[in-house]
Amino acid sequence: MAKTIDMTQGKPSKLLLQFAFPVLIGNLFQQLYTLVDRVIVGQFVGADAFSAVGSTNALSMMFMSMCMGTAIGTGVVVSQYFGAKDQKNTAKAIANGAYVNVIVALIMTVIALLATKPILILLNTPATLMDDAVSYMRVFMGGLLAVSLYYTPFSILRALGDSKTPLIFLAFCSILNIILDIIFVVPLGMGVEGAAIATVMAQAIAAVLCMIYAFKKVPQFHDAVHYMKPDSNIIRQTLKVGIPTGFQYSLMYISSIALQRVVNGFGESVIGAFTSTTQIELLVQQIYAALGTAMVTYTGQNIGAGKTDRVKQGMCSAMKISGIVSVILLVVFWLGGRLIMSIFVPDKDIIALASSGIRITSLFFMALGVVQVLRYLLNGAGDSVYALVNGIVEIIARIGFAFLLTAVPFIGMWGIWLTTGLTWLVTAVFALWRYRSGAWMSKSLVKGKENE
Repeated sequence: MAKTIDMTQGKPSKLLLQFAFPVLIGNLFQQLYTLVDRVIVGQFVGADAFSAVGSTNALSMMFMSMCMGTAIGTGVVVSQYFGAKDQKNTAKAIANGAYVNVIVALIMTVIALLATKPILILLNTPATLMDDAVSYMRVFMGGLLAVSLYYTPFSILRALGDSKTPLIFLAFCSILNIILDIIFVVPLGMGVEGAAIATVMAQAIAAVLCMIYAFKKVPQFHDAVHYMKPDSNIIRQTLKVGIPTGFQYSLMYISSIALQRVVNGFGESVIGAFTSTTQIELLVQQIYAALGTAMVTYTGQNIGAGKTDRVKQGMCSAMKISGIVSVILLVVFWLGGRLIMSIFVPDKDIIALASSGIRITSLFFMALGVVQVLRYLLNGAGDSVYALVNGIVEIIARIGFAFLLTAVPFIGMWGIWLTTGLTWLVTAVFALWRYRSGAWMSKSLVKGKENE
């Protein structure tokens, strides 16, 4: 039987670290196969193919964001009912969350397939990269249902306090993806389409295996079979958190798409450098995201139980951990940035640009940590207003900084990386303001014993 954790009792820092470590390892595995995917494309297909796939990062994540949002929304509802010791509604939340996630995934698939090429054209994607970018996106977006099925059981298991089981399936998915990448891209010569097929197949297989395991080993999943009838109240609760959260991430990636358009205007070398630094930043973010994922479960369970003071204690612990990590990473990238960036492509111009770019963004990692911890905390509390407004703040900041900074002659292309860091800083300030306002303390979706 999978082990769930009641996070309403015990030392906050210990619980957060105990929960976050398996999540971090799983997230790193997930980013590892994305990184290897890019490296294989860059080394065996070419620098243009590498840049083409990289230029689709923000666009693909924009479409995936609604699937991620509803998965998070499902997890928040499950965690709050679990924290309130309401087993019946915990099971109902699992069943109804599945309905929401499948429907949203199908809708986003249709939109993505229709909109991909027009958006890439609008983004001023270079003609040399267009065909590969479109091919990659059509395959990847055609598999959005697999992506949704991949995220949903992981989110639910983590909501129940089990961060170790998702790690096992994430590791399996990562290793399988790398194997399929090599097969499809190298001997079969399927190019960027092969890389996309490998990712979709690996996620679909891992999702199916995880769900089979969960229904056999996790009581709450097994109980969900008895509550398959749609429940309008729980669906509404899931959408109340999931849709604003999805829009938050969607707006975040829309702003990244706008930044990508600015990047594209500087040519292939800058696109390649930006792709390289983005991949490394995504790896770095996994540390903060793991801590944030621990916070969303910790917050959800404690909000459900009516223990807001424990949420505050957990936030302080998470911030201390985040600060230590930020200082260590700053030193690593200032001393070894060039060596790290050389793993992507052998192009010396791209390596030089990327190593300078990562030095700039590493100055703002402290702000990134604040963003991730508080974003997940507020989402876990069910603060859907924050999620939506935060997305608006982020899109204004990223687009504003991108166009203003790159227009300054002595800043130019370096404004791309300054934009990323300053956007983290602005959203961190907003998240701190929202947290200190205390509005999140009254956003509970359920009534725990101490709330009654």
